[in-house]
This record gives sequence, structure tokens and C-alpha cells, in this order.
Amino acid sequence: MLKKFVLIFFIFIINLFSLAQAEEVLKINSITFDNSDNMIFLASSSKVMYINVKSMKLSNPDRISFDIDNAILTRPNASWTLKNSGLKQVRLSQFTTNPNVVRMVITYDKGFNVNKLKLYRIDNNLVFLYDKNVFTQGNLRSVYNDEKSKQNYYEYTTISEDTKTSAPVQNNLNYVRSPEAVQIQKAFNANGQLIKKDNIQIPSSEQKEQKLKSNFNVNRIDIKRGNALIRGIGSISVESPFIVSNPTRFVFDMPNTYVAPEIRNKEYVLSENETIKIGQFEPTKARVVVTSEDAEKFRPIYSYDSQSIFLAHDDRILGMKLYDKTSATYSYAAKKIDDTKDALQFIFTEPIIHSIKKFTNRVELNLYNSSGFNHEAYKKNLNSEVLSKLRTEALKPAGIKVIIPVKKTTSVDYQESFNNKELRLILTTPKEEEIKAAKPAPSVITKNPNVKTVVIDAGHGGSDVGATREGIYEKDLTLDMSKRLETILKKKGLNVLMVRTKDDYVSLQDRVIFAEENKADLFVSIHVNSSVTPEGYGLETHYYTPQSYDFAQIVHKEFASAIKSKDRGLFKSKFYVINHTTCPSILVETGFISNPEERKELLTTARKQKTAEAVAKGILKYLGKD
Repeated sequence: MLKKFVLIFFIFIINLFSLAQAEEVLKINSITFDNSDNMIFLASSSKVMYINVKSMKLSNPDRISFDIDNAILTRPNASWTLKNSGLKQVRLSQFTTNPNVVRMVITYDKGFNVNKLKLYRIDNNLVFLYDKNVFTQGNLRSVYNDEKSKQNYYEYTTISEDTKTSAPVQNNLNYVRSPEAVQIQKAFNANGQLIKKDNIQIPSSEQKEQKLKSNFNVNRIDIKRGNALIRGIGSISVESPFIVSNPTRFVFDMPNTYVAPEIRNKEYVLSENETIKIGQFEPTKARVVVTSEDAEKFRPIYSYDSQSIFLAHDDRILGMKLYDKTSATYSYAAKKIDDTKDALQFIFTEPIIHSIKKFTNRVELNLYNSSGFNHEAYKKNLNSEVLSKLRTEALKPAGIKVIIPVKKTTSVDYQESFNNKELRLILTTPKEEEIKAAKPAPSVITKNPNVKTVVIDAGHGGSDVGATREGIYEKDLTLDMSKRLETILKKKGLNVLMVRTKDDYVSLQDRVIFAEENKADLFVSIHVNSSVTPEGYGLETHYYTPQSYDFAQIVHKEFASAIKSKDRGLFKSKFYVINHTTCPSILVETGFISNPEERKELLTTARKQKTAEAVAKGILKYLGKD
């Protein structure tokens, strides 16, 4: 009997040991590149004590492989072709399943110094870094911004599924055990050269390529209880959402994002009267549109691994489980960066699921799986007058809502770390005297006080040539069209003032001051659009302030119907000149200088005159003088 008991106990201990061993599997959820292509970040949600990495150098082509032991790749095998550094291609695959080995192969240019390639461990995430300066700049990236984002994408990057790879070969081990920076030293021999293993052949990828022109590649949409899960690969970023009417729609853009062709503009049903669709709005920008009478109740929620956005209706996520485990608030701080900027920062023990929503008078930050935030302790360590008005509320079933009162002019830059354990919110509130401090451009012009005054702003000028192609300058096109618009409006009896009448440089501040000091009733800025690729073409009208919306809508309708080009729509954009002017203000993008066909059109007298007439018709219609 005793022997039987001992045997059972022994088997029980072995099973416990096996279970403990089984839990120590590194689950690699995503791969992310920085904009310079010098940093590769492998994100993991697992907790492991040791991460063992084997490395070896291969030739024909020159490449280095890294085998990560006891690891599982939770996303499909894939490869990326890079263009911004000495790294040419990165391939990530589940190399074997018994044992579990994930292999990453980096192919590089001739002359690439492999000795500078470093391996870091941050918690249970791996960072492969070629240029150390990239890492020292911080590992935070912007996921939400009020400003129109820069088009910093990988124009020629491709993504494709891998075929089978060859069997593993034994090679030197590199044990990565410390959260501190660890160089890949054990992969080198006494001479400082990587060990060569030329016998391994890794087949090339199947030719199932689709362009990955951006930091994020959207490839799937799933509907869950009237909400939408937008899935993809890469680094998510969102521009400020806005609501449009007739019908009511919730709209936001995802810069540096490419949408898989099979889901572009496909309507997904959320409920009986609600739909969602995502389109390739620009070559490197996606637009998400939710048609719903409850448009104001939708918000994007960022997943723990930054590989998806849960576009949720506030009422429909009540009671939904958005997470597997809570994350304690490890630290938080708030400080004043300078006279206009304040920063709020959180660091968590686990990846955080979060959302941000900006209103006219406040910013709401929802931390859905957060716990342990002590509001009173936070206020004691506060060093920011703006953030001292912050308050918190509980989110059910767990989590915290952080509410920050802001001014109407405050802009938001919201950042997260690659491992989703750190959030930073930067609030920028310009000084009220900032505009008044600059010297005005032209002096105040005498005008009839009983007649409406329209200020026309010909974009760019002087040393600021604007967009260019084949020796053609945006500044010349905008001045030509602005003068034509001036002539038409003056004939209709309006006071028309030109910010510039010749090829002069005028600062953005001076353009605003000119409109303010001349008490403009309307402000119209004329521009020509541009893209880094030639495909983009069409017409846009931009506004920012609420009093400008009707003006923009009326002008754009006339403008877009009169010109034979693509109607790209109406945008709420925080351009300086339409953000700081107090009268109804718009910025009109009259076409793309980067598109060869549209550039030819923009140079013709007919197109320039028709543009001026259409914008003038919209202005007159808005003033009730049509």
C-alpha cells in the first residue's frame, strides 16, 4: 500500500513538473519594425524565466538566422522586404513544432556589419537592434494624434506567406536571461566572426505577395455583438475621429495603413440599420466609416498586442470580457514639459487594453484591464496645473476611466510602448497671445464695413514653394487661381483681400493675423495636393472649427460637382490657418500635382478658371448671394 502511495505521489510530482515546464512557452504574438528598419520588435504575452536564442551566419545570400527555443508563433509565417537600412529581408516562421522553435532569418546587404547587431530582452519581448541610437530615443510610438500624420511608410515593402523550411541544425547557443541589454557575443568565435553554416538551404517564399505600403496591414474584420474587430499586422495608428451627417457616420483615418483588396469597401452589418466598411482612402491611408444614428457612441479600443482595433459601441461592450487578466498600475506621473505641453504617463505590469476619446472640453482615457490606480497618491506627486484637474471613475467589471478637462484649442498626441505596458498622453495648448505676438504681414486695408469681407490665402509663396513636380511649383498655381477667385468675387460686390498678390513668403502666423486684423467674415486658403506616389488624384476641402463646417460643405459641393476629378471628400483637419482664424475658414485642395494627368489639367487655363468659378459659387451661395 505504501509503495502504491509513493508511486502515485511520484507520478503526481512529475505531472506537476511537466505542467510547470509546459507553461514556460514563449508565445510570439507580433513583429514590429520602426520607421528606419533598424529595429525589429518581437512581442510576447508569456512569462518565462529564460529565453534561449541560437544564431548562425549563412551565405548565398548573406543572412543570419536566430532560432528561439521553446517558442510558439501565434501569427502566420511571413516575410518582409525592407528598403530603409542595410537589412534587406526579414522572415519569421514556426520552424519546428516538436520541439517548438521559432526562426527569424535576416538577409542583409553586402558590407553590412553584423557585429553591430544587438539583441535585447525587455520583459519577455525580444528586440533586435542594428542602430543603437534608434533605441535610445525611446520605445514609444504615437497611436492617436489630432494632427494629420506624416506619410512615413515603406513604399516597396512586401508581405507573403512562407513555405516549409528545412530541418534545424545544431549551432551555438545564446542564452538571454537578463532584462538588461545583452549583446550577441556567444554566437561569435574567438576571431569575432560569426560561425558559418553554409549547408542550410531556406526555400524562398511563395509568390503570394501583397504590398505592405505602411506600418499596418489590415486583412480582416470580424463582427461581435454589434461591434467590429479590425485585425492586421504591424503598428496601428489613428487620426482624430469625426462625425458627418446625411446619413450620420462615425469616421476615422488610419495613417500609414494598407487594406487588403478583398475587404476594401465591403459593407459589414453591425445591426439592422448599421454598417461598417474600410477603404483605401489614399495609397497609404485607410478610412473606416460606421453608418449609425448612434455614431457618437463608437470608440476605437486598442488591443493588448496592437494587432487589432475593437471598434465598440459604448452600450454594447457592457458586460463583455475584453481581457484575460488585469494589469496593475506600476507607476504614473504627470509633469509640465514646457509652457504649452503637459504629459501624463502610466506604466503597467501587464499589457493594457485601452481607448482614448476627445471631446471639445475633455479627453477620456479608458484603461479596461487596469487596477491599482490611487488618485490621491497621484495628485500628491503632480507637477502640472493642467493635469491637476484630472479625475477618475471606475469601469465595470474592472478598469479605470481617466477624465482630463482640456481647452478647445488643446491638441492630443497619444503614445504607447511596443509591449503595451506604457502609455503617454501629451497635451499641447497654444498660448492665447501666440498669434498676437507676431508682426502682421500687410497692414489693415480700408474696406466698406457694410459689405462682407473674404480673405483669400494663396498657399505657400517665396522661399516656400510648396509641392513640386517637373519644375512646376504649387505656389504659382495657387496664386493664379486665387487671383481669378478675387476677380470673380469683386465683380459680385464683396470686399476681397489677398494675403499675397505676388511671389512673397508669408508665415502661417502672419496669414492668420492678416485675416483677424482685417476682421474677415470668411477665410479661404487655396492649395494643390501632393502624394509620394503618382496614383492619388482628386479634390478635397478641409475645415476645423464647428462654425466652418457648413461653409466647407457648401463650397465643396459646388467645387466637386464642377470639376471632373475624384471627389475625395470633406475633412476635419487641424491646419494652422483654418485652426487659428476665428471666422468660418476652409482650405481647398484643388488637385494633385503628383498625378501626371491631373498636373497637366491644373496647368490649363480652363481648369484654373473653372476651379475659381466653382469656389466663388460656393462662397456666394453660403452668403446667400447666389
